[in-house]
Amino acid sequence: MYHIIGIDIGTTHVKAVVASVAGNVLQEIKEGYPTLNPLPGYQEQNADDIFRAVLKVLKQAAGTITDKKSISCISFSAAMHSLMAVNKEGKPLIPLMIWADTRSNKYALELRNTRQGDLIYQRTGTPVHPMSPLCKVAWIRDEVPVVFAAAHKFISAKEYIFYQFFNEFVVDHSIASATGLFDIHQLNWCDESLQFAGISVEQLSRPVSTTQVFTKLKEEYRLQLGLGENTSFLIGAGDGCLANIGAGAVLPGELALTIGTSGAVRKIGDHPVNDPKQRLFNYRLDEKTYLSGGAVNNGGVILKWVMDVFLDKDIPEQEKMKEIMETAATAPAGSGGLIFLPYLYGERAPVWDAAAKGVFVGISPIHSKAHFIRAVLEGISFSLLQIVKAIEETGEPVHIIYANGGFIQSPLWLRIMTDIMNKKIRVSHAGDASAMGAIFMAMQFLGHLKEWNEVKNLVDTDEEFIPDQPTHQCYLENYVIYEHLYEKLKDDFKRIDAIQTKS
Repeated sequence: MYHIIGIDIGTTHVKAVVASVAGNVLQEIKEGYPTLNPLPGYQEQNADDIFRAVLKVLKQAAGTITDKKSISCISFSAAMHSLMAVNKEGKPLIPLMIWADTRSNKYALELRNTRQGDLIYQRTGTPVHPMSPLCKVAWIRDEVPVVFAAAHKFISAKEYIFYQFFNEFVVDHSIASATGLFDIHQLNWCDESLQFAGISVEQLSRPVSTTQVFTKLKEEYRLQLGLGENTSFLIGAGDGCLANIGAGAVLPGELALTIGTSGAVRKIGDHPVNDPKQRLFNYRLDEKTYLSGGAVNNGGVILKWVMDVFLDKDIPEQEKMKEIMETAATAPAGSGGLIFLPYLYGERAPVWDAAAKGVFVGISPIHSKAHFIRAVLEGISFSLLQIVKAIEETGEPVHIIYANGGFIQSPLWLRIMTDIMNKKIRVSHAGDASAMGAIFMAMQFLGHLKEWNEVKNLVDTDEEFIPDQPTHQCYLENYVIYEHLYEKLKDDFKRIDAIQTKS
């Protein structure tokens, strides 16, 4: 039997999935690493922690395969929007700034809604926001000029991993397309973005196809990992792009919905969507395929906040999650008119406002802990509904949603999501969607798949949820209020953010 190993470099873990060349999952392994928050707005990771985690899961994954020559390919997925500066030897000059880092918000506010910002959005497909490396580079330039002057390259987590393995600074078109620095139409670095950031093409990695293969792994790592000579490493794509492939959401009218630490709704197609309101991103999966949609900051990370605030801190996390869902289930759909705006960590789509805050609206004496917890689940779901509606406004009706991520472990949340979306939702529990997408990309490279729609034959649906119309109507009453809350409060959010930053 021949094997493929899919590696997903996520926000909190590296995951490895071992599969046959027919796409059957044989083994799953994961290893975590911390995120540091030394100052408000800072969300940092140690790049070497991530590299060590990659080495560990890859070694364990390879160790499950007796004949190393049977490893046809090792394929990579990675979270988008990370950035750090490195010197000529590839050594980090600062910690890795991940997607959730908002310290560069000043630059996003200056650029957004300007003629230059509009042009950059049209060419790069990336909404102007502090998540993007475009704004992060500008922050480094002005706030840590010593680091900026010493920087040889500005790179992401996956670029760091590939530099360690192959001594080359390369970036796949997919990861590059989420930087705000890359022209998604011309597939090269965007001059307007480079001018704003104050850097040159030479300070960025060489863009390559998502199907670019590397075989000259450094000998020290080949021996450490126990791999055969000339093992193929496929650079792969961004985690969002590959989650769509891994979930089987590949046809018109189909979306992938992911909730892990954050959340996202995405579709793939042969052209970028045109959104004059700049709510949606357009990234690259490969030379022929675009990924369009929106991501939210506030997914499962809010449940951790709920667990810390509402539950006993001494209870194991798994028990806390069980208690949260059991408690939320005792409250009615619509949470008795209690509405939650879930912007605890600022927000990306559809508002793209790092200063946005979380809000409970409609609190009355009838509301218990159960109402508050259920309102949180409903509020996160409403935020993703807004993105679905934005996608449909661009001209493509949505018929089916494929759900993936940690939230699919909760039947209650899946039921809430189904009734709020008023769409059929399908769920597969077979392997991490992004890692599976990396495996399917390797299968296409190896010639086992010709078109992305062929993954339909490889992804099994374990569960299917059908919306309940009376419950949907109940949620709709809350959503009509929810969708206008941000516009009413956004100016106050800025004032509150200034107060909180000062304190």
